[in-house]
Amino acid sequence: MKNIVIIISIFTGLMFCSCDEELNVKPENYLFEEQLITNDKSAQSSLLGVYTQLNSVYITQYTELYTGLMDGTLVTTTTGLNLQSFINSFDPSISTLKFFYRAPYTIVNSANATLKTVTGNDKVSQTMRERILGEAHFLRAFGHLQTLKYHAQFFDVTSQYGIVLKDELSTFENREKKRATVKESYDFILDDLDKCIDSSVPFTDNFYASTLAAKAFKANILLYMGGDANYTNAIDLANEVIDDGAVELEPNFEDVFANGVNNSEVIFARYTDNTQTSKSLFLYQTQQKASAWLKDFMQNDPRAIHTFTASNSKIKKVYLPSIKGGPTNFIRLAEVYLIKAECQARLNLLTEAEATLNIVRKRAYGGTPPALIYTNKEELLDLIFDEYVKELCFEAGTVWTAAIRHGKVEELKPNVTSSNQYIMPIPLLELQTNSLFGEQNPGYDGI
Repeated sequence: MKNIVIIISIFTGLMFCSCDEELNVKPENYLFEEQLITNDKSAQSSLLGVYTQLNSVYITQYTELYTGLMDGTLVTTTTGLNLQSFINSFDPSISTLKFFYRAPYTIVNSANATLKTVTGNDKVSQTMRERILGEAHFLRAFGHLQTLKYHAQFFDVTSQYGIVLKDELSTFENREKKRATVKESYDFILDDLDKCIDSSVPFTDNFYASTLAAKAFKANILLYMGGDANYTNAIDLANEVIDDGAVELEPNFEDVFANGVNNSEVIFARYTDNTQTSKSLFLYQTQQKASAWLKDFMQNDPRAIHTFTASNSKIKKVYLPSIKGGPTNFIRLAEVYLIKAECQARLNLLTEAEATLNIVRKRAYGGTPPALIYTNKEELLDLIFDEYVKELCFEAGTVWTAAIRHGKVEELKPNVTSSNQYIMPIPLLELQTNSLFGEQNPGYDGI
């Protein structure tokens, strides 16, 4: 049976090959190979080891910080990768970058270990085996998607600059691999999500993978990919998530965060409690604060008082002093509504898009929100982008990816003069240790 013990480190170490290959990450369960999985209980333990990899601060904290600095909703007083994110100019050799790049691959590789040892293992009951494999496929998709969003041209489905796809457990022999195209990367991730969906993994707690979460992430990816067929399919998936009934909007915006992991709205998150301090006061309220632009933009929005403190710009919504941090919300129902509204607008279904958008806005205003004023699709899309900012700022890169889709990056960050600055580079160490990788991201090859 699932339990919150996933927060405790089930597998306490990671082993790396002597060549310091960034992607040759061996989860602890790799050491035991087939002997690890002898029954349902040991299969569950293997899966819990995958969840443990999500505890990294580079997953639970920096996906919020770096992207908030990149999109202009945060400002910083520090240096290093924080400052580079704020000025949208990155050094591929900075050490922090390699850890940020590596963290999602620890999830991927640990998921591959579970897939290797559970697939076809008749010592595990069929029901348990199907559920575990469904969750492992979701987690592998999640890890790959994190890397794709931050280190590849995810915004251009025709681009050659995708990611390294890890479809098997990393070893010394297979450690070097060529990066895939963006289309190949998306296809691989979608295939893993479909396997989770086909496994009918029930939604239990929002810090576990589920078919519901796979549908929500798939809708988001189809929006990233673009095209009328993808928009239509994303709307269908969004409706399935909304109509499922497993999650529902919290009655009040502030309760999404005040209720922590017990809120009714989050579909997939990383749980944090009083035993963890990954979201520190120092990082979340001293070094990084709400930008002047964001404060001005939200000054008449009722969500502002629950997002930051007006007097000193301290972040509130993703930092909860009562539990020394708070969950990292990777996707919640409000975003699914916005995904649906954006897809409807892009299909020129403006009346439907407005109705969908107003579901989120009504919650924000506690009743009838101010009327939306627009005359065409482009103006309504601008209003939808505004809602991404007001509803989802500081939440795991949602505003940053929306700013790219809506063509707002250069407007929000005048120091951004090229789409090369939309993503981070590949760490220098990865290029040095993986001779098959291919080219560095554009704009960083001469650094």
